[in-house]
Amino acid sequence: MDRPEKLMAAFPHLEYKFEPLMPAKLKGLYQDEVIYLNPVQTPEELVGTIGEEIGHYLTTVGNIIEQDTNLKRKQERQARDIGAILAVSPVDIVDCFNDGCKTILECAAYLGVTKEVFEDAISYYATKFDKITVKDKYTIHFYENGSVGVLKIF
Repeated sequence: MDRPEKLMAAFPHLEYKFEPLMPAKLKGLYQDEVIYLNPVQTPEELVGTIGEEIGHYLTTVGNIIEQDTNLKRKQERQARDIGAILAVSPVDIVDCFNDGCKTILECAAYLGVTKEVFEDAISYYATKFDKITVKDKYTIHFYENGSVGVLKIF
């Protein structure tokens, strides 16, 4: 099962429809427990889109397509953050470390997500945590400059 399928399987009560008539600039849309997806996306983009639309399902109230108020922009940011952390977990960051990834691009490629989704996840974790311990063996440190460090405890 690939990453987009894993995300969809985590929320099986939602319906996922690939809609070829969606405008090119619109990658996804959540409405009434249906996530509409633009099929003209890379698999890496699709992970971010599915995650963000699940984020809208979990948090958004009302129609926020027009980003004309602070509340709508805040809801959009919240959905994007949730999508990023659904796509990139702390365990995923440890997996990147164990595979020898050194850069954001290497981590994003390894995980099958876009650079932007990986950066959004790191940014979110950095605002919420100084560090996270994973599997009692690894400590992930998040830095304000958007970088991340992983320490393995023996």
